[in-house]
Amino acid sequence: MTALLRFFSRTKICFGTHALAHLPFDLSGMNSWKPFVLTDPPAKDANLHLDLARAFRDSDIPLGIAALSDDRPGNGHEMEALYHLFVDRGYDCIMALGTGPLVQAAKILNLAVCLGPEILRSSAGPEQLGTPLLPMVFIPTRPSEGWETTMEATLEDRTFFSELLLPDLIVITPDIMLGTPENQLLEAGLTCLAVCGNAVAFSGNPLIRAHAATGIRLVRDALLYLVRHPAPDEIFCQKSRKNRRRPLAFLAHAAALSGIIRANTRDLTSRPSDKLSGREAALALVHDLKARKTVSPWLATLLRLLTDPDRYAASPGSRRADAAILALETFIHDVSGTLQTEAPHGDA
Repeated sequence: MTALLRFFSRTKICFGTHALAHLPFDLSGMNSWKPFVLTDPPAKDANLHLDLARAFRDSDIPLGIAALSDDRPGNGHEMEALYHLFVDRGYDCIMALGTGPLVQAAKILNLAVCLGPEILRSSAGPEQLGTPLLPMVFIPTRPSEGWETTMEATLEDRTFFSELLLPDLIVITPDIMLGTPENQLLEAGLTCLAVCGNAVAFSGNPLIRAHAATGIRLVRDALLYLVRHPAPDEIFCQKSRKNRRRPLAFLAHAAALSGIIRANTRDLTSRPSDKLSGREAALALVHDLKARKTVSPWLATLLRLLTDPDRYAASPGSRRADAAILALETFIHDVSGTLQTEAPHGDA
């Protein structure tokens, strides 16, 4: 008899070229007609908020746009100012245009609007939430390590945790991908690879493994392309050149999936430590696979995901687990040895 399995995700992902053009329709489906947009400094400097505004040009939905003060938003005073702006002008939806701490700020703002501004000064977490939050849309502008799509939000030294903190909608499009330093690409890609690889090898939940398999394919294709096509220096902190935007969007998609996987595998003992870097987490996965390959009936799946169906079919069944580990080691070595491990002068 099949064990009781559970997979929770309240998040819809819209991926592809011109995905922003579909956003007004998605918002109307969530009964949102006056969204409040938060952007971070890199997105503002690249005028990505103008790209977003153009997507709403032919709709009847007005946008309120606010740029946060620095790359590390989320202090209490700034959040209170955003809260009063949001409430005074009657917004009904939060859109986060950027990555990292910006999304944390959007989640905290959502809590403050729905639970009251005292949440900004209280140490109590939202475990007792009894009512849903306002709709939240996440629009990544560069690859990340996936924390934006988990159930967590951090304000200064406090961490809030709730399933309601998952974004309602993630819009990923190559059109607005920003250039990203090579070392950040490597960290983002290998972190997602470690999360998804652990889920494929050790989770008994087929829905989790299906999401993880998609994440691994996205990381593989994106990092291999970026390795073979290094970026010129002149696009630092600007929109990435057209032929690089798609693989960057692939990595952003993998990051979104890895966050959802984290939220569904908190009880998985083999999940990578949050304190490890991307390369350390990937190498820890290799070590874990070698130590536990006899207890993972799904390990051979990694061979097919990291290589191709022909190599998988040509490998004897008894050797596929070892071949999968070797393929993982080879992939980590290839991308780590080619992508820069220190911050470069130019942006990918």
